[in-house]
Amino acid sequence: MEAAQNIVNAVLTAIGKVIGLIVLLGALLTGAATLPPQPVATDSTNSPQATTAEFPVAPKAAAKPTRGLFSEPVLSKPATTTAPIIPTKSQEQINIETRAALVNILCTPQVGVNGISGSGIIIDSRGVILTNAHVGQYFLLRDYVIKDNITCTVRIGSPAQERYTATLLYLPSAWVAENASQLAAVQATGTGENDYAFLLITGRTDPLAALPGSFDRLEMDRGYADTGEQMLLAAYPAGFLGGEAVQKNLYISSAIAYVTQLFSFGGNKKVDLFSIGGTVVSQSGSSGGAVVRLRDGKLAGIITTSTTAASTENRDLRAVSLSHIDDSLAAHGQGGIISLLSGDLSAKEADFSANLAPSLTAQLQAALKGN
Repeated sequence: MEAAQNIVNAVLTAIGKVIGLIVLLGALLTGAATLPPQPVATDSTNSPQATTAEFPVAPKAAAKPTRGLFSEPVLSKPATTTAPIIPTKSQEQINIETRAALVNILCTPQVGVNGISGSGIIIDSRGVILTNAHVGQYFLLRDYVIKDNITCTVRIGSPAQERYTATLLYLPSAWVAENASQLAAVQATGTGENDYAFLLITGRTDPLAALPGSFDRLEMDRGYADTGEQMLLAAYPAGFLGGEAVQKNLYISSAIAYVTQLFSFGGNKKVDLFSIGGTVVSQSGSSGGAVVRLRDGKLAGIITTSTTAASTENRDLRAVSLSHIDDSLAAHGQGGIISLLSGDLSAKEADFSANLAPSLTAQLQAALKGN
């Protein structure tokens, strides 16, 4: 009897050690312990207003690759299932791949307007970056006040180092029409609807250096998120840094979070936006950061807004879904993300610059002037 008890105790001890190693691995990856939420019964509802998660930067003195494609779409809101989901990649691998495709977008002005530091994720190996419209709009304001007033660079690594130049491939006019007035607000707010932009990397900040033949990128998944689903968040949060530190000492942060609520815009019963709670990533500067499914390492959405709170753990971070971006592009005559990324990207960038950008720039400049 005593020998049997000793065997039981030994087995329990071994199990405890395995659990401890798993917890330790999670802590090393996320930087903080994150517990799953209690089951929440939620339906898609209109998304409430939240603050945009941007980081203002004070003006400084003058001085053929393959494309990322979607997995098969989910045609309706996913049903809860009891079948276990077996991850196809390890958390470490997903974290490494996500960080490799993550970028920081830093826009610094000389005079007249605050700059911005935001995040973005490369989704096409030709150098297409997906970020927020409230970050991408600064590319439209390059010549505001004076010519070449605002310089936007794409930075990579940790700490972030400037590497590339980029131009706007597409930004929805519906977002500018609805949110141009927020550009001059002390605390911008919004729902996240249409808050996306696509940038195209066009050169190196070092004019003597050549662009890589292919960029690290993340595959996308427009399937709907579901409550309780586990996500990896990765971004360049800058909420506790000063302007000089943002430029010199900005590091990538990763965290694991769980989907807690689902939202739709206009009661369309689609998952357009989802909450991912409060983590170390819930800071200004995380806008445009990656929200990646831990079951397969595919991009499910990008960080767009958060509620206000004194601490990051109490802020409700929200992500706009890839399905919303895809539907929005189709509604605005762009045919969806796959269509946007097909064909000659340089020609599409030139078309946007010539035919859509001037009116969008005029709206933003009028808003800054109080008109």
